[in-house]
Amino acid sequence: MTQRPQIGTLDMLNRRRFGLAAQRFAERRQREDEAPRLQAEIPRLESLKLEVGEHRAGGAVAEAPHIRRVVVDNAPALFVLPCGDGSCKDGGHDVTSSVMRSLRQGETHFEGEDICNGTVGTAQCSRVLRYVATATYKA
Repeated sequence: MTQRPQIGTLDMLNRRRFGLAAQRFAERRQREDEAPRLQAEIPRLESLKLEVGEHRAGGAVAEAPHIRRVVVDNAPALFVLPCGDGSCKDGGHDVTSSVMRSLRQGETHFEGEDICNGTVGTAQCSRVLRYVATATYKA
């Protein structure tokens, strides 16, 4: 008689964590699929580049910024970025309204900040995302 191996506590935690991550990914993908397309919302937009960095509130531990080039032709008009703290729960940065407002006004260079409202343990996460955007428009 063969016995099935027991699943260890670490395996269960990993499955739960990856299951939650997969669920969050699926939810994010659904929001992106349901969002209007950027090209339809801002037809003159030709290109969009976001330089994104994050740091802890108070300025400590700044992370190196990264550049996100948006594929305007098929991108959703949705700008929701995850919190950079892996232990943050229910956090992230939704900068959609401020980015779309600047794009609708035809701004070529704009920037903004957003504080994460998630939690780390029992405390508020409060990591700060800073972005600098560069946009070009069709004549």
